[in-house]
Amino acid sequence: MRLLGLKLFNLASYMYLLVASFFLAGNFTNRSTDDVLVMPAPFAFSIWFLIYLLLLIFVFTSFFANEEMNEVVRKIGLWFPLSMILSGTSVVVGTTPSILFLALSLLTLCVVYTVLQSFPGLPEKYRASFSIYLAWTSIATIVDAFVVLKANKVEELFSIGELGWSVILLTIGGLIAIAFHFYHNDYFFPLVFVWGYGAIFAYQENSLIRFITGAFVIILLFIVLFSFLRKRN
Repeated sequence: MRLLGLKLFNLASYMYLLVASFFLAGNFTNRSTDDVLVMPAPFAFSIWFLIYLLLLIFVFTSFFANEEMNEVVRKIGLWFPLSMILSGTSVVVGTTPSILFLALSLLTLCVVYTVLQSFPGLPEKYRASFSIYLAWTSIATIVDAFVVLKANKVEELFSIGELGWSVILLTIGGLIAIAFHFYHNDYFFPLVFVWGYGAIFAYQENSLIRFITGAFVIILLFIVLFSFLRKRN
């Protein structure tokens, strides 16, 4: 009964995420018109539809799960629905508080991902949706941080301007994507960064931003492709 209650709460949280994103948010793909240097092209936000679909599959199939799936649901517990509630809330609150809810959603997803990694030999199908969700939330948090700073007319932070912080955070994000692939043998996480960074490259005109995002797109694609081919052989 307790497990069924958790599954129902997952479903309710998922429905809240959908309602918040599609009906309560002013514009869930790009809630701010502020021009920030890490803003990806609008098409990039279509990845949310893939995330919603993957989460729906996970939530729906959990009601007809085998013991392995039930154990996954038990282990991730309330962290999963909490991440969806926080993510949904981030698009309905004002611009400034949105970063708090999005960052907390990112933290809860990190916990979920860590828990999944503790399962020895867990099939990739259980991790894939959370890898994509976590990766895109990571990028969205970076973007939203700059949107919030711009909205509050903050031009410098610790004597570093927007361009400097953009370079720093984009570099850190790209390195994290590489680390996720090698440390967790995760193909989906870096591919989401390829998608996000490619969209930033396509949308921005600043040469340094385009160089960094373009370089990471090439590096990540090469690493993923090389690892995939080596694994097949």
